[in-house]
Amino acid sequence: MQIARLPAHIACIGWLQRWKHGASTTMRAISPVASSTGTPSPANNESTVNFTLSGGDSGRYSVHATLPTSKLRHGHREFTIDVEHGGASVFLVFYGYQGPGTYTLAQVLNGGDIHIALGKNAASWDLSLQPQARCTLTIQSDIPTQSVGLDRMKGSFSCPRLFSSAPEHPRQPIAVSDGTFDVAIIVES
Repeated sequence: MQIARLPAHIACIGWLQRWKHGASTTMRAISPVASSTGTPSPANNESTVNFTLSGGDSGRYSVHATLPTSKLRHGHREFTIDVEHGGASVFLVFYGYQGPGTYTLAQVLNGGDIHIALGKNAASWDLSLQPQARCTLTIQSDIPTQSVGLDRMKGSFSCPRLFSSAPEHPRQPIAVSDGTFDVAIIVES
């Protein structure tokens, strides 16, 4: 992976790290720095998703962001975990959230989706491409932070099979294991 050169007016605020065969390479991603006015403390804002892939790609990955983009809405029934940097992203969504517990994600059951992309114009995989496919999601905790409208959500996920969703970079299906997340989640309703 290559590290992009950053313009002076943009700060590097996140990273994707991949461990493979004992080696570690880092891809830094960029986002504009947010104004400090009314912004919760950095510790509350940070989000990290870790996971292991096998199949069409393999390795241990970590995607980290310092600004919250994940959301809990519709009376706390729907959530979207969205952690992205430089095109590398993890997106988990479903409707029917009832607090900490274990859920089955499936497009046909609850609009559940998991999308993993390893970079802009690179490999990506998506649960919604197979209507009968299922993933398991466990929410271990969902706790309000000291910042109004911001919760901290922790949990885990796994998928026995996700299919390639990048036609320009087709890959074999992957399995996702050992997925964990610790995210800042904006409470909208």
